[in-house]
Amino acid sequence: MGGSIARFMARGGWVLALVVAAAAAGCTSSTTTCATGSTNCGGTCTNLQTDNLHCGGCGTTCNAGSSCVAGICACAAPANRVCFGLCVDDRTDAANCGGCGNNCGIGTCASGACVCTPPNPPIMACPNLPYVPTCVDTSSDPRNCGACGSACLTGETCDTDLVPPCQCNAPKQLCPSGATQVCTSTQTDPKNCGTCGTICPTGQICSGSACQPVCTSGLTLCNGVCVDTRSDPAHCGGCNTPCAAGRSCVNSTCQAACTTLTCGSTCCQAPIGNACCGTNCPFQHKNFPLTVQEQTYYNCTAPAYNVVTAQTAASVWAPASEGGKYINLNYTCPNSGGSICLIWQRDALIGSNMACGVFCYEGPYTGAARTNPGTACLCPTEQKIDWY
Repeated sequence: MGGSIARFMARGGWVLALVVAAAAAGCTSSTTTCATGSTNCGGTCTNLQTDNLHCGGCGTTCNAGSSCVAGICACAAPANRVCFGLCVDDRTDAANCGGCGNNCGIGTCASGACVCTPPNPPIMACPNLPYVPTCVDTSSDPRNCGACGSACLTGETCDTDLVPPCQCNAPKQLCPSGATQVCTSTQTDPKNCGTCGTICPTGQICSGSACQPVCTSGLTLCNGVCVDTRSDPAHCGGCNTPCAAGRSCVNSTCQAACTTLTCGSTCCQAPIGNACCGTNCPFQHKNFPLTVQEQTYYNCTAPAYNVVTAQTAASVWAPASEGGKYINLNYTCPNSGGSICLIWQRDALIGSNMACGVFCYEGPYTGAARTNPGTACLCPTEQKIDWY
């Protein structure tokens, strides 16, 4: 019962410490009481009538160029309306002339109306539904080539000095497209790959006039094959950039051949003889780092502190082959701030080999460990990382 009470008090002390720390850091409760005229928005009292970040309601942010007035985002003069999230003056804004989306093209906006600069033609106001007419140069606009509404085929350019004015320029060529034609590049068009009418299978692209597979994220198409240029020695850092014989590709750079564990295509820190975690390298762990007792081991468990990882660390210190076994999985160490620790003992296969290790995994001494020859199991007295 005494041990349970001590453990409860220790854990309670941690909770109290967290509460005190939170208060010291300035954390504000979501139940903050605000003065009359203010509203609690995420723990902060604010005036919804004037706050640009909470205008009229918590989280309602005014756009750039506008400010919160009487709980409504209002644009500052000369802007007179919001278009696509921005404050604009639709009397002079050529992209929103007289209304949002009314684009004057190569013209200007005056008093809310598009003005096309002469000569007229070729500069003309052509229909641009559903918006007002826009100013275009009919001598070069492929949608209005020579006159409003006279559209070139998709992909063609417009030059009224030529006959015909709509031109499909090399390397593009005209290919059938339903009842009409399309000006396209057979080098890249998956519907006309290499020749008109050659359609690439679903999931492939057209590259270099040939249908090619689509590479997943992280892979690059090289000579028709998806490769990882970060690790492929034939395409290290880019297509067709091979590493010299005996060298490997690591992080897109040719390096000396890997002499440690290789997982997937990565040269790992772990020595050969360890196991890969699928195609990933194993995690490194240490007992008693930077001491004469230092032990390094690798596994697929990310560094963490719990009873399982404590058992693993202890079993590396004293494996079963040396008589290692646990005595207590969750001992409360009174000399370690009430930390929860694992007690691991090495049996006396040979008299001088008997020892006891205490590995803490919860509480203020988490990560600390202490070993002692003989039968005495002593709790850590220093707050430091002895295992991870």
